[in-house]
Amino acid sequence: MKAQDQRAIIKQVKSHPDLTQAFHMPWLAWPTVLVFFLSFAGFAVSTYALLTDLLPPLVTIMLSGFFVFWSFTPLHEAVHRNLSRVNWLNDLIGTASAQLLLPGFTSSLYRYLHVTHHARTGQSDDPDLKFTEGNLFSCLLNAAFLDVLWVRYYFSVWSERPIGERARFGFGLVLYITLFAVGLSSPYVLEFTFAFILPMFVGRIITVYLFATIQHRPGHEQRVDPVGATSIQDVHSHWWRHLFMLGQSQHLIHHLYPGVPWYKYDPIWNKVKQSVPPEKIHPSGYFSRNLKPFDTAG
Repeated sequence: MKAQDQRAIIKQVKSHPDLTQAFHMPWLAWPTVLVFFLSFAGFAVSTYALLTDLLPPLVTIMLSGFFVFWSFTPLHEAVHRNLSRVNWLNDLIGTASAQLLLPGFTSSLYRYLHVTHHARTGQSDDPDLKFTEGNLFSCLLNAAFLDVLWVRYYFSVWSERPIGERARFGFGLVLYITLFAVGLSSPYVLEFTFAFILPMFVGRIITVYLFATIQHRPGHEQRVDPVGATSIQDVHSHWWRHLFMLGQSQHLIHHLYPGVPWYKYDPIWNKVKQSVPPEKIHPSGYFSRNLKPFDTAG
């Protein structure tokens, strides 16, 4: 199926009268705000448990890493302006949410990187290509050090970006370096490592693996294959998997309609799977891709 035919179906689904509410952006996306508070509360409790010897370091690292992963969703939603119709509030919450995953980053800085990914998904100049191409080890290693990859990418387009954005980037980078310089040179370097650095790495790896590595099909560009370039994990929307991944088990819907909040994907997915030819939809598991043909039953 040609790209233009796929886009026609995508447009048709968006205009379906039964999906008016699904495509409506609320004044404030309360489920996303709840995720924001749960992420930081969970991270704080986990850190407290480590510092008071209530939990061993390994458990804390994994638990805090999970909350770092969850904290990505408010940032991600803010980047697409799906958190609030009030721009300053949208970006404020998104920037606050970024601090566990990318200290010093703001919603506006990540917006440029992420919107570029959407525009160039699967292409050689996709900022996220190193998360989906190559073997699994290299993808996960790149995920842990995504800050290095994205900083290098931003410097590669430095002259093309607005002066104000470059100033914010420079300021954020200074804050980032200062945080780690102070933490790693302090008497509490072990606590800083176990409570913050290692959970941050774990959170990045989980986020990139679940939001990128198993989502985008190597060798498929979204500009030529809008539907087929992104897989779908949870074909029949088991609620607990949908909740664990905060909607991104239906990441395909996000790439087709990036302006929709994560908790509204389900009715849109139900309409998409009825409208798109089955051979264009590529299911995948959480540990492998394209194991079974798509089945609309269930």
